[in-house]
Amino acid sequence: MTAKSYDVIIVGGGPAGISTALHLIQQNESWAERILILEKDRHPREKLCGGALVPSGEQMLSDLGLSVSVPFVRVRENRMIFQELMLSSKQDTMFLVTRRDEFDAWLSAMARERGAQIHEGEPVTSIDLGSDSVTVNTPSDQYSAKVLVGADGSKGMTRGAVGLRDRGRVARLLETLTPERESSPEFLEQFASFDFTPMTSGLQGYYWEFPSLIDGKPFMNRGVFDSRIISQRPHADLKGILAERMAAHDRSLEDYDLKGHPLRWFNPDSAFNCPNVLLVGDAAGADPMVGEGISSAIGYGKLAAEIIVEAFAASDFSFESYRDRLIKSPLGNNLLRKLMIAGIIYRDLGSDAWRKLWSEQRTVQSGGY
Repeated sequence: MTAKSYDVIIVGGGPAGISTALHLIQQNESWAERILILEKDRHPREKLCGGALVPSGEQMLSDLGLSVSVPFVRVRENRMIFQELMLSSKQDTMFLVTRRDEFDAWLSAMARERGAQIHEGEPVTSIDLGSDSVTVNTPSDQYSAKVLVGADGSKGMTRGAVGLRDRGRVARLLETLTPERESSPEFLEQFASFDFTPMTSGLQGYYWEFPSLIDGKPFMNRGVFDSRIISQRPHADLKGILAERMAAHDRSLEDYDLKGHPLRWFNPDSAFNCPNVLLVGDAAGADPMVGEGISSAIGYGKLAAEIIVEAFAASDFSFESYRDRLIKSPLGNNLLRKLMIAGIIYRDLGSDAWRKLWSEQRTVQSGGY
């Protein structure tokens, strides 16, 4: 079989992969014919995620000439809770809550409109690294490229297939959706809640409630995020914690579908690349503090596109500078800051010092989190 040749193959049609393609095409429209995106599923496909798009992500989309045109709830206030304490952060937009099946399908459609070639329903089965190129095999075809972008998420096969094995850390998440009334306070007052009280039960994270829309009807996205920053500690009972928090809101977990997924979080010591290969998005590492991944994914794509253009200009596909540039970039700085904060707040799990910090800052008006 003769491999079909492209300059860049992107494995994964989520925000990180599509962002990489969009940023390449933005630099030069001719990139549209030089890129192939391989997505194992077909849009719209289910994607477990709280769906929060923070302003930095919205701005990067705007810089691409895009405005979110799928249903969303605009959250104007974050309420961060610990037992009887609450920190409130307000601004015009704290984040947008989207449904990821709709958001990802829309973003993919925008890339198609700009000429990107996307093969949906075509999973990658194996990857072979050559001396100066990469060969990608699927059930139906074979492709080769100078550059492979692994954008296939926390559980993606690209990392292992190209030999990038490391001690990356993985957070755990459980979530469910409950139908609500339009008159629910979260919708009327446009707020979302991050409840850190379960830290006293060993959770290295929080319980969340995000107002959401499904087919135009109000739902609450409820879930538990466990960062596992301190990996030596026992695993928290996520299902038990979620059931307890939902019971406090007169909801029984047994009445709703429960879904879980891992999330690889950013660690500067991780492997992000090898010759001819870059990892982006959750495959590289998401926010370790709250697990936000959409805006990070878009940022990864922007940086990857810059580096890919430079690689072709210099005919150098070693990507030796990728890690350093990632860490020094605004994206990397933000992820490192979140890693540091996560290490601080999740280490003490509700200690007196942690409570004192909150009590001294009971009401805070800020520009984000």
